[in-house]
Amino acid sequence: MSTQFNKTRGSIYLSVRSRDLINTSSGNQGNRGRFILFNPIQALDNEVLSISLTSATFANAWYNLSASTNNNKFTFIENGVTYNTEIPDGNYNILELIQKLKTIMESANSGAVTYTFTYDEITNRVKIISDSANITTLKFSFNNSPRRMIGFNNEDINLNSFTAIYSNRSVDITDTQNSIYVRVPNLSNQKIIESSTGQYSNILAHIPVLYSRNSFFTYEPNVPFEMELSSRTINSIDIAITYQNENIDVNFGNADWEINLKIDFYNKPESKPREIKLHKDMISKFDIYKKTQMDKNRRLEELKNLKKLKKN
Repeated sequence: MSTQFNKTRGSIYLSVRSRDLINTSSGNQGNRGRFILFNPIQALDNEVLSISLTSATFANAWYNLSASTNNNKFTFIENGVTYNTEIPDGNYNILELIQKLKTIMESANSGAVTYTFTYDEITNRVKIISDSANITTLKFSFNNSPRRMIGFNNEDINLNSFTAIYSNRSVDITDTQNSIYVRVPNLSNQKIIESSTGQYSNILAHIPVLYSRNSFFTYEPNVPFEMELSSRTINSIDIAITYQNENIDVNFGNADWEINLKIDFYNKPESKPREIKLHKDMISKFDIYKKTQMDKNRRLEELKNLKKLKKN
């Protein structure tokens, strides 16, 4: 909050657990919910409200590959036949993922062609080999493929018989999901605009994920961000856990999480006192100018009358 704001009374602390929320997500993923306040929080006429996140505890068990994150489709063309496949939702490491891709491809073609996927831990690259004399095309140009996870660029890859193809860049098994965002959609901040959407921001916290898979972690910001609210009443708080794109929710697989919030009350600054003073000063100066002009006009009129008398 701005330094021109001063607290008017004590803070209100809220502990929000995912299991206690009214589910507002499209599926049973535990990423969106509504926290109902039985006693609404109300600011006075001379107060503004702010909300901040003081801590959050999550299990790093969300799926890095799923339909909700739109990266679980895999298409390849083999001997002129197109296979559109889908990888099951899950939290994969690189070895699990390349084994799953091999299994899916060989299952789709009934074993007519076999593939070898190898991960080089030193170079952090994936190598793919086909045993077919025909060309197999991996359709990595499709944005909904897991290409980034196994280190390939946005382009199709052609496999020739026993010719190794190496990934273009380092493996990124997180698929850019190395941070999550806690949002409050019904309490947007009407002073900050998100560059990605051009809309008022509803981001309460941006949490980097620096913890091992399937482990619980607690995030505690050194200086919590305080979101000034435009409303003076809070009846409910909607919580959404997303990636940077607010339309892509984190799929927790219904794992529990907990966040702690703080509501503060601040005095509302007086409505532009400087402008009011300047306005009064201008009126006063205008009144003085008007009186001066009237006095001047009166003296001129008296002077004219005096000249007329002298002529007569």
